[in-house]
Amino acid sequence: MEAPRNRKQRRAAAAASKSDFDASSIPMAHPPRSSTRNPKEKTLVELISERQGQLLDLGQETNSAGMETRFMSIDPTSGEISNFDASELSGEQQGNNGSVMGSPSDGKNGSAEDEDEPDAPIPPFIDTVLLSVPLTTLHMTLAYLAAHQYAEYIELDKLIRESILVAFPILTFAIHLAHGHIVSFGNAQSSEYVSLIPWNRNKLSISFLRKLLFPPSWRTLVFLPLAIFLGAKLMAMTNNEPYYAVMKRAPSIGTLWVWSILEIPVGAAVLGALGPLLWGIWWKGYGIL
Repeated sequence: MEAPRNRKQRRAAAAASKSDFDASSIPMAHPPRSSTRNPKEKTLVELISERQGQLLDLGQETNSAGMETRFMSIDPTSGEISNFDASELSGEQQGNNGSVMGSPSDGKNGSAEDEDEPDAPIPPFIDTVLLSVPLTTLHMTLAYLAAHQYAEYIELDKLIRESILVAFPILTFAIHLAHGHIVSFGNAQSSEYVSLIPWNRNKLSISFLRKLLFPPSWRTLVFLPLAIFLGAKLMAMTNNEPYYAVMKRAPSIGTLWVWSILEIPVGAAVLGALGPLLWGIWWKGYGIL
């Protein structure tokens, strides 16, 4: 008989071969059990039933003795479950078990202690650079604005070199020194943390507002007079000095003024920013625009 040559003939041949097959010819029977199995070995079903019985017995003992924490151990060799005395654990292991299996009150105390712990301090170099880089950018912006106002031609490459090679190193050193990373000035600030949250009526008092706006610290005593002086100096210079002096000195003085305001609390910062402005407008008669 010729073999099928195309797909239609192959499908017809496959259907004919299937029609000749009788499924009832396959005998239905359980697989033969191995006669070589050790009779002492237990099957998985028998082991599960034994463990369930042991757990039920231990649960009944616990209920009869009252609601208490019971420790159980499993033998790694035989798999037997038995009661375990927690007093046999070492002090370190008991502490670890207590942190996992302790009461809800212990967990609350632990979380409260974690919340009271202060955050890790920022590394000194990162703390300095996070302030010196924006101030250097501010110096470059003020230098460009001054040159744009007075100069006929803006030497942008010269302004960038002065900001990067002169202003950035000086600002980095000054900030690093002021933040106590070179010489420690001691903890002269108040140890009491003052915040408006959560709010209550007691925070309307004058003493609380004084602590919030002007907390006692050496930075306030140093940077607040410096901010007032630099702000007044900047206003007098831009209104009285010739244009060349403004181009050379105004960017540096303006950058130091902003830095002094950033180093003091919010109440002192408002005074350091608005004080020179009010002095220049009301006392000296300078115009804003």
